[in-house]
Amino acid sequence: MKGKKGVTLCATVLLIALTLCACGQQVNMSGYETEEITVSGLLEDEFTITPQELSELECVSRSATGATEKAGTVSVTGPLLDTFLAQYGVKKEDFTKIRFLASDSYKTVLQGEYLTDYEIIMGVSNGKNPLSEGERPLRLLIPEAESNKWIYSIVRIEFERAEDGL
Repeated sequence: MKGKKGVTLCATVLLIALTLCACGQQVNMSGYETEEITVSGLLEDEFTITPQELSELECVSRSATGATEKAGTVSVTGPLLDTFLAQYGVKKEDFTKIRFLASDSYKTVLQGEYLTDYEIIMGVSNGKNPLSEGERPLRLLIPEAESNKWIYSIVRIEFERAEDGL
């Protein structure tokens, strides 16, 4: 009986720790928390996610400074792409390309070393502050990558496997 209580206690502590690690309670997404981001190629059918749903995952906070003055310094809080994908039983390395498309039709495509060597943050806020109006509903930050990959105003994410040929 003692062993079952210990396992139950450990599971409860882990659940509490994971809940506390989520960033939803730490950030202000007032005004865009329910904006939809379309996801295709991850499951059989397209689906949508929201910044609120992403904020309920384990989150990290990161900053990076771009090579140019225009790029500036970007700070975000949100889940790692790896954390998001883990809930679907996949890793970013399972894909040949991942496209992030912005509301203004700008896009960035991640492939090769970006899918194996880089930490990719799906930013739902600027720390405790909401994303600016022009960055909403989602901002991508790859701290070690060139700033042209730091797309914002993401409204669609497309996952491509070798057999998909999108």
